[in-house]
Amino acid sequence: MLLGVDIGGTFTDAIAYSNNEIRIAKVPSNQNDPAGSIFSAIKALKIKKEPEIFFHSTTLVTNMLLEKKGSDTGFITNEGMRDILHIGRHKRPLNYAIKQEIPQQHYPPVPRRWRLTVPERINRNGKVITPLDCEAVHSAVTKLIEEGVKSIAIGFLHSYRSKTHEQIAKKIVNEIDPKIFVCISSEVSSRFREYERFITTAWNARVAPDSGIYLERIVKKIKTMWPNISLTMMTSNGGLEEVQTNQKNNLDGKLDIKQLPIRLALSGPAAAGNAIVKVSNDLKIPNLVGMDVGGTSSDIVVIRGGRLNESPMEDREIGGYPLQTPMLDLNTIGAGGGSLVYIDEYGALHVGPQSAGADPGPACYNRGGKLPTVTDAAVIIGRMPGKIKLGGTLSIFSNMSEKVFKSNFSHSKREIHSLAFDILSLAESQIALAIRERTVSRGINPKEMSLVAAGGAGPLLACGVAETLELAEVIIPPRPGLLAAWGLLVAPERREGVATVLENLDRLSSIDLDRYSKLALENLSQPPPQNAELTYICSMRYLGQGFEVEVPLKLNDSIDMLSERFHNAHKTEYGFNISEAEIEWVEIRAIWEITAKNIKFNTLNNKKYHENNTKVWERDQKNKKMILRKCKIIKRESIIFGTKIDGPVILTEKDTTVYVPTGWVAYIVDGGYIKISLPE
Repeated sequence: MLLGVDIGGTFTDAIAYSNNEIRIAKVPSNQNDPAGSIFSAIKALKIKKEPEIFFHSTTLVTNMLLEKKGSDTGFITNEGMRDILHIGRHKRPLNYAIKQEIPQQHYPPVPRRWRLTVPERINRNGKVITPLDCEAVHSAVTKLIEEGVKSIAIGFLHSYRSKTHEQIAKKIVNEIDPKIFVCISSEVSSRFREYERFITTAWNARVAPDSGIYLERIVKKIKTMWPNISLTMMTSNGGLEEVQTNQKNNLDGKLDIKQLPIRLALSGPAAAGNAIVKVSNDLKIPNLVGMDVGGTSSDIVVIRGGRLNESPMEDREIGGYPLQTPMLDLNTIGAGGGSLVYIDEYGALHVGPQSAGADPGPACYNRGGKLPTVTDAAVIIGRMPGKIKLGGTLSIFSNMSEKVFKSNFSHSKREIHSLAFDILSLAESQIALAIRERTVSRGINPKEMSLVAAGGAGPLLACGVAETLELAEVIIPPRPGLLAAWGLLVAPERREGVATVLENLDRLSSIDLDRYSKLALENLSQPPPQNAELTYICSMRYLGQGFEVEVPLKLNDSIDMLSERFHNAHKTEYGFNISEAEIEWVEIRAIWEITAKNIKFNTLNNKKYHENNTKVWERDQKNKKMILRKCKIIKRESIIFGTKIDGPVILTEKDTTVYVPTGWVAYIVDGGYIKISLPE
């Protein structure tokens, strides 16, 4: 049996898979005790035998970055570099705003009083210019510990060329206080660009104490329940890594996820991305857009050629902080089913980013929610009728939704059903805009793609999003409300090592290709197993450019072959190349991957057909007036393969609700997938 648990901002999802059975559970997340939510979900599964593997994804580190939380952290760096974490790059969130919040300046991961400097300097070639002053390091560490910091980050210039000085400084910290958490930039990221490397290291140190307690608690609890299994985490690059249980947390002398928790920065969204790739492979549709709409946020995924690629380095950031860590190309926005809705002083309608969360949740849960949400809007217009139960247990109270709408929007002249419809349309538009940012802005035509809708709220909004973008069709996978938990079970095991090169390509030979490839291999957190697929990716640019284009490095490649591949890739990316220009080879990545087992999540539609009737409010496309229409309610598990259903219809299941508007047609296809489209 395989067990996967995903913690979201509103709900915690769990799925247990074996050859003859699939069990699912959805319980409210406890923000004060996220680890407790895991075991509440496992208890709800009612599994009796010990799982083979326990997979987990979490938004713990993501939320610490977004909310600027974490432990008190000190930072030790070169003399003259004290303010590099404050200065950052010239890039500003808003180019023309005089007053704006710049994350690393308004909410620094390390306050200036805890940023200390020591004499040390290594040049770009790894040559020592100024030896490390160990006494100065000792004094700095002693001062930081006396100040009460819980963790220390160390970052020296050009340590990607030589780790020696950082390793000596780390050893000094451990000798003074073996219990304090310490990390060095060359272990967190062996890439050049000191600001990005330093701030990633600072955040790694800042989130490590809390994430360490969290992981240790889960591991300890697991061992009391099932002594023979370990905790395996989803990382930001979509791969799985096992959490080591020994005190040193070493893996063949390498660091694991407890020393490098920043690799969990996109743990939850990455799991959903893997599930969308699975949909692409199952249906043999190479190009897809995925939207996983939960209670708090929406994750956007773009699949090209059946693959989800890593994010360009310049786009890797969370909460405004650039992170120099492997990360899938995902886009997350603060619009979900629990997003709060309000009208500002100018009469403009807003959705999110604040959320009602699981406690108190939307007003329709009848748990004390006093503010209107997207879910309440769906209840008011009938997309979530009171006849259904969320998660199979949670009742819907439409009267509570109407009550909060009337109390919070009493000053509005809009009719309540029209207002609720506008709220859903605005949420759909925000998701559509996020999809445009990952498609149209990169030269991809979304009209040629299908939309995979998942999450508790995704299938409610999917047709509106598809219509806005003129997408070909909507696809609803089996158990869409547990997409991220499902993605855990189909995720590959993956590791990545990086080596900085920074050499002119025409000055190198095949011997250098081999040398840097081996260096990237040495930087892997775990050597590739025999059954792993090993690939190399080179980041290259024309001399003088600011960012790189990635090209694969293949076995027996020559310098000329690599050069030609870069010119072609640059033309594909930017529409031109400069064949006579010098090429700079910036870095090389070694990636190994072990593909997961081929797990099928087919829905067994063998229940007796069950249909009820309700009414749903829709807006007439011609006169824009609200119309109350008769609508069918059908249990998804009772619909057999090959069935065609005309909208309006509401398809219910334990983990989500699917809404098919008037004019749209739903088809049940092989594997239990639902395809929804507008007839031509």
